[in-house]
Amino acid sequence: MVYKHQVHVIGLNIGTLIQAAPQIFGEVIGEMAALLAAGVLGPGRPTTYELAEGPEALAELEARATVGKLALLP
Repeated sequence: MVYKHQVHVIGLNIGTLIQAAPQIFGEVIGEMAALLAAGVLGPGRPTTYELAEGPEALAELEARATVGKLALLP
């Protein structure tokens, strides 16, 4: 796949961060709490599908037509 713009993907392993740099972890959590309190950052909401729509959800996932998490409702 060729991108017209540079793309950077940055991952963070929380478990490793806690062990390696607990002070930085505390700062990151503090900043996230402040963003949540200010309403800048909110909890993610998954796209939901009825259980019977499971095959449709999987097809969309396979086609990379989804954003974020998917959830099947019982």
